[in-house]
Amino acid sequence: MKAREILTWKFLFYEGFLPVLRRLGPRRADAVLSAIGRASVALWPPRRARLASAMKQLHVNTGIKKTPEALGVGAVRFLARDYLLDTNNAKALERFHVSGAAAFEEALGAGRGVVLVGSHLGAHLAAFHWLYRRGVPLRLMVQRPKHVSRALSRFFDRDEPKPQAEFFLSRTLNPSECVSRLMRARSALRSGKVVYLPGDIPWAGANSRAVHFLGRNHQMLSVWADLAALTGAPVFHLFCTHRPGGRFAITFDSAGQVAPGEETEAVDHYFSRLEAQIAAHPGDAVAHLLWPCYGPPQALAAGRAKSRPSRRVAAVSRG
Repeated sequence: MKAREILTWKFLFYEGFLPVLRRLGPRRADAVLSAIGRASVALWPPRRARLASAMKQLHVNTGIKKTPEALGVGAVRFLARDYLLDTNNAKALERFHVSGAAAFEEALGAGRGVVLVGSHLGAHLAAFHWLYRRGVPLRLMVQRPKHVSRALSRFFDRDEPKPQAEFFLSRTLNPSECVSRLMRARSALRSGKVVYLPGDIPWAGANSRAVHFLGRNHQMLSVWADLAALTGAPVFHLFCTHRPGGRFAITFDSAGQVAPGEETEAVDHYFSRLEAQIAAHPGDAVAHLLWPCYGPPQALAAGRAKSRPSRRVAAVSRG
């Protein structure tokens, strides 16, 4: 590893601070993260102003009212990703409160596979721990996440038939490789596996649909709806949020099957459920309130002028 990589804040935070923090146990570790989040709002005026602006815009667009401190705490928890779950199965699983799991497991037991639609709300990476540690045959149609725990990396690297490595999306994929990924997803569903796709990726182009989300109009990638309609696999929405004390809440929201021609309605239903989750847990909506891709049109235009969009999104769209 190069010296300049060791000196970055990400290396120090993820390889130094969080592993040490984890040794305090979930309750005390979460208390430290929460204190850092509150301090960032109280002691750093630019940060406080940005979070206050985001929460004000949320209130204007949706009527949801919450203090900037809640978003500050959520932002630090979000930044810690899944590192505090780098432990054994029993200790990790006891930190989850799960609702809707019975319906999800019943659908999976029917052998038709399940399309699982995730988001960037709250503790979305933590949800993978529950799925993997419960033995769910999961395949993720995402770009491989960086800065994750060693436990999650081991799940990603398992040597098994149709391994996860063949499903990850990449900036370097060409159109034929993208098609191969989607064919593998179709095959995985037909063999009874769970295929996870994020449902909240803004993208203007093929395989996207117009939605009204948090008071603004967006084009969102909707490959999951097309795949569900093509295969007939049942759809579940997955939401995972933080709870105090280093705990998590997972909700499996059954959305039934998507009939051909009903893809737009399925996408609209998903975003109505995502908005309901944000209304209940606005402090967990860090990505949706602070990332430029969810911002007003002028912010999006400025972002596109400075950098190219992720090829992860382009790769799926071309497929």
